[in-house]
Amino acid sequence: MSANFDVFQQTFTLSLLSNLASNYIAKDRYVPGTHGDPLETQLAENIQLALSTPAVAAGLGSDWQIVWGPAVWRRADSRVMENAAVVFYNPEVTFEDGTTAASYVVAIAATNLISGYDWIVEDFTVSSTVSWAHYNPAVQPSTVVSRDSLMPVISKGTATGVRHIAALKPTDPAHGQTSLSDFIGQLNGTASAGARITFTGHSLAGALAPTFALYLKEHGALSAFERIQVYPTAGASPGNKTFSNRFGQAFPRKSAGEQPWQSWNVLIHNQYDIVPHAWSLSTLLQLLTVYGNSDAEGGVKLSEQIYGVVLAALADSAASKTLYAALPNAAFSCGSPGPAPATALEYLSMAGIQHVKTYISAILGPDFLAIEHASTVPGVIEFVDAQRRIAELVSLLEKILHPGASG
Repeated sequence: MSANFDVFQQTFTLSLLSNLASNYIAKDRYVPGTHGDPLETQLAENIQLALSTPAVAAGLGSDWQIVWGPAVWRRADSRVMENAAVVFYNPEVTFEDGTTAASYVVAIAATNLISGYDWIVEDFTVSSTVSWAHYNPAVQPSTVVSRDSLMPVISKGTATGVRHIAALKPTDPAHGQTSLSDFIGQLNGTASAGARITFTGHSLAGALAPTFALYLKEHGALSAFERIQVYPTAGASPGNKTFSNRFGQAFPRKSAGEQPWQSWNVLIHNQYDIVPHAWSLSTLLQLLTVYGNSDAEGGVKLSEQIYGVVLAALADSAASKTLYAALPNAAFSCGSPGPAPATALEYLSMAGIQHVKTYISAILGPDFLAIEHASTVPGVIEFVDAQRRIAELVSLLEKILHPGASG
């Protein structure tokens, strides 16, 4: 069956599928070396069901298949997914210029809303940086304080996330028996002539995917592919301006349609999404007014909790002693997000819509159906109350800002 989606829409859909273990909680901690993490099993079953769902099947066509993964990583004491990835393959993809080629898509999962590790370690650890010249995902990143703007650096959070992604190995041998890095290395030696490879991911993975792809390209692990491209969405800045320039030189922008999201090798972002505003100082400041908040008479004042978070983000970015800068990017907008939020809960709820649903609507269309999930597998329960999680985040912010308050 042929695909109704263009190649950009197909890539974004595959990116979404890598996230289908988010919002699940394992009943037990995973013991490394045992057979099959139930969260990984859940992800595999959810992806297979999604591929057969009419809306997804019509968009993707029938030729995409999983060739590695999915694989899930979580800490020894964690009961939720921290990182995940899957590699898809299609023997004949029609690209934006009308050519067809065999294509691999490396899809990396976004921030898991219910993973504190994702938020604190991989997303927000930006006060420490790692030298790109000496970075190796195979080892624990060593931090540097960058006072030389000409030295490319990435945040320690990004470096840590890429390390986990590179080392990802399925817990079920049926999903693959090598790490993601080793699998890609094997493809580099065995892929058919003319094959292409794309790295994609949303949110956290909007920083991890381009960083991982750049590392592999610079170290010769992708040399056999005819075309290498990246399709990150909604990501924060992984590094400083020198790093951003280095990425842009390695992956030149390729625009191929009327829509901003019809572009390779740039960060696709919604102008009302708060995540891509991190971690440049100038764009972080825009978070104070991005949803129309104002201290002017008659305006809606920004909530104390959100104001405190923005100040903390500015302090962390400044503490890095480098100037974070966005990757080359292409912005879109679906119109004003609505009335200015009066509370932290309203702000974060609006931000959640702009960070996820707006991308799906803009890229896949307003009628694209929600991806259906499989029944929960043994050992797993589903966390379905996103609004409750946002309320928990507001409560956490309140405790951080007022640690001595009772209740």
